Formats: sequence, C-alpha cells, structure tokens
Amino acid sequence: ATACKPTPSAMAAMNTTNHHQGWLRSMAMMPIPAHSGIYKLHLQAKESLGTAEVRDSVRLPVGIDRNEWIASEFLGRFEQLCHMVNAISDVCSESTCPKMCAGKHTSYNWADEKQPAPRATSAPDYMRTLVMYTEDFLSDQTLVPGDGSPFPPAFLPMVKRLCKRFFRVYAHAYIHHFEDFQHFGGEAHLNCSFKHFLYFVLEFDLVDLDTMQPLSGLVKKFLEQDQSKGGR
Repeated sequence: ATACKPTPSAMAAMNTTNHHQGWLRSMAMMPIPAHSGIYKLHLQAKESLGTAEVRDSVRLPVGIDRNEWIASEFLGRFEQLCHMVNAISDVCSESTCPKMCAGKHTSYNWADEKQPAPRATSAPDYMRTLVMYTEDFLSDQTLVPGDGSPFPPAFLPMVKRLCKRFFRVYAHAYIHHFEDFQHFGGEAHLNCSFKHFLYFVLEFDLVDLDTMQPLSGLVKKFLEQDQSKGGR
C-alpha cells in the first residue's frame, strides 16, 4: 500500500510559511521535556511518518503504557496543527475569518476554566488561543507527567476536549482555506496531517464521527481508501 508521504515541495511550503508569527512558538521549544519517555516515543513516531501505513503508525505498540503513547501521539498531532495554523496565518485573518466556523451553518465558540461562558471569536483568535491553551496543558506536569509517574484521571478527558478543538481547526482549514493550501502546494501535507489525526482519534475513541460531521465526506473517503488497500 502507498504510505502517506507529502511531497518535498508541500513540506517546504508548510514548514517555511510565515515564521514571523511571534505568537506561534518554535517547535524546538515543545512543552514536553526532551528527556521524558513521552518525547522519546514522539520522536520514534516521527521517524515512521511516510514509511508506515498511517493507521498502523498510531496503534499502541506492545509493552508501551497506553496513556504515555497517547500523550506522545497527541504531541505529534499538536506539532502538525501548529504547522498548519502557521501556514494559513496570512490568509486567515480577523477580516477574512471574523468567525470561527466550518461552513455557513456551523460555528464554534471558545470556553475554558478562566472563561467558562462560551464566547464567539474570530478564527485566528480561536486558533491562537487553542495553541497557547494546549501548550499550557502539555507543560502541566500534574496532567502530563514527564517523569514516568502514573497519568491522572483528568488526562484523557482533556485530550478528548483538545482533539475535538483540533478537529474544528481542520474543518475550518478544509472548508475555508483549501484553495489556499492548493495555491502554496500544501494540499498533500494537509491531507497527510488530517489522516494521522483521524486515525489517532478513532483508534483511541477521542473524537466520534458525529463530531466530525462537517468533514464527513472527506472522512468517509479516507476510510474507504484505507479499506480498499486492505486496512482493517
């Protein structure tokens, strides 16, 4: 079967666009300590990208703690999300996208512990807030222990909440900026990134298909492609 591997030009477009965005921190400064088991698993998973089937690459390896693996995969999905947000930062602005939405009939509000009342926000503000909120989560050793300690009960619910919000960014990107990705050669990388996200959240029941309804056609297409290649 053909592996999910974006072209070099697509990778370059996604990785070099708009590095002047100060609010998007460098991926060299990821919030997970480099010496932790989570980060080492994350690096091992990155080495397999483009060489292994997407669905197989996200499955829990034998002998690895489930939560530690989920944390390492989540770190990878966050890294990809940051690249995607960075890539569209020039075309997704307060003026072009004053509302965080996925089409005409689906809009998303932001709420968190500091501001529990949902508030409407622009797409770039939503994505900016999500990146910083996720960094805070990954940096919180009480939620994501980097020393091998057991993961707390609150870990998985938070991952599910964040993955649901990650999906909203993908939905916005596909529905409102797909032509922009095509324009700068990032379409293949966007598809590869979303496939990894899709199989990750389905493998560990982090986001259900009903939540992903705005991209139901694309989700169905990817799943059918996988089945036609001999996937489970």
